Amino acid sequence: MLCDIRLLLWLRARHARTALVRLVHAGGTDLVEDRSPGERAYQLYLAAIAAVWAALMWAALLDATAAAFAAVGPASSAMALALGLLAPVAVLAWAAVRALRMSPVKLARADMPFVAAGPLGMRAIAGMGCASSMLAGAAAGALAGYVLGVGLESGLGAFAPPAACALAAALLVAAAVGGAWLLGAARLACPRAVRRRGTVALALAAVAAVLGAAALALGVPPAAFAPGGPGTAVACAAGIAACAAEGGLLALLAPRIDRTAVIVENALYADLQPFGPFSPLDPQAVTDYRRRRKLAARLARGVRFRLPLAFGAGVLVSRAALSHLRQYGGLPSLLAFGASAAPLGVLALAGAGGPVTFLFWLAALVMFPQGAREATRAFRDDLRVRLVRDRLPFGTLSLLALDSLPGLAVASAVSCAVVALVLPAGFPLAAGLALAVLVNAAAVLCCGLDAVRLFPGGPQPFYEAGALVLVAATGALSLAGSPPLTVAGAAAVCAAVAAVVRGGAERAR
Repeated sequence: MLCDIRLLLWLRARHARTALVRLVHAGGTDLVEDRSPGERAYQLYLAAIAAVWAALMWAALLDATAAAFAAVGPASSAMALALGLLAPVAVLAWAAVRALRMSPVKLARADMPFVAAGPLGMRAIAGMGCASSMLAGAAAGALAGYVLGVGLESGLGAFAPPAACALAAALLVAAAVGGAWLLGAARLACPRAVRRRGTVALALAAVAAVLGAAALALGVPPAAFAPGGPGTAVACAAGIAACAAEGGLLALLAPRIDRTAVIVENALYADLQPFGPFSPLDPQAVTDYRRRRKLAARLARGVRFRLPLAFGAGVLVSRAALSHLRQYGGLPSLLAFGASAAPLGVLALAGAGGPVTFLFWLAALVMFPQGAREATRAFRDDLRVRLVRDRLPFGTLSLLALDSLPGLAVASAVSCAVVALVLPAGFPLAAGLALAVLVNAAAVLCCGLDAVRLFPGGPQPFYEAGALVLVAATGALSLAGSPPLTVAGAAAVCAAVAAVVRGGAERAR
């Protein structure tokens, strides 16, 4: 077994080296091919710049966290402590769902014939994978715990040292990741005939574990983490005991893991693994490919939901809603967009936060357009397939509006809920809700700019230009201090962008 572990460690080192080479490509150099003294000096220069940047950002983060917690006071700091204690529970729930759906043992395409189908013991393969995941979770937990400890020490006055908080967070997050791994191993160890029923039983056990851990976390008083209190010591002891128990149970279950199931469930991961965050390909092309591969994998397990009976424009709306339900991978970005972009715009137009809020709003629109593009995904699909587009008796604007209606409705509902909670006092609620809907509608219409030219063979408008016009026009009108005028300006921007989409010529795909 020690020989197997040594080989797997070598393989992990090779994977880490490949990831580092791809990361360094962003700096314009190659660690493998560029070996001259000048290139090595440039690589050391990049490493030094990255280290200095990381140190400065870390110091700025700690300073901002301490200032924020000192400003909000002890009551909000105690609430943040409760949320921090619930964070490992959330990690357990998220990782458990993933482990019960797909194999926690992750293998690249080249690793399958040599690792999963080779002579290596499954105990070493599963143990190495679990240990790697737990170490990664512990590192992330330690950083988050240290930041939270600094903030709580500033907000509550007397609190456990940040280093102790970091250690406790690292052990608890590692235990959460290990628990999810154990659930996945138990599922794969079940005989094929009863694996579905075993998965249901394990899911119920995971729900019980999550609820129990949440109840324990919410029952911990803030005084337990005072200097000299037992809070951090108990958390560290619980994390160590849980990690040890999970390691022992995994060692017992690992030899019974079905290797064939591991290989089959890794097919999708192996196909998508080359298209990671460091891929040189177009991010939109990578996103579309990942979405199609995931959809194909889901369809192979059976079709979910059916297209309801509809006529005329209702067919496009129903099909767009069905597309969001089946391809639910983009729903988190759609919800995040609705909870961030439009509320930031309403806050900026209401005068909260000063001019800097407009910069955050513009950044949310321009740098994170995934949510708006997810709302218009059915529209892009219809345009991409010319055999479908040529037979749809709808203009560009009508097709955009109908295909984007379900996503726009979801994003607007989330935006209105957030705006109702954060709207500054004195600003009319009706105007705030109207602005939230209009900002989302403008973002969707701006996505339609990517599909047209101003005239055949003419210039091509694009989403970012429309977003900039939206922020500039509504921001200028908001200076008058009249909410109805601001709402009218946002509606005018929507009408102008809609006119460009309606009168433009569709680009050939």
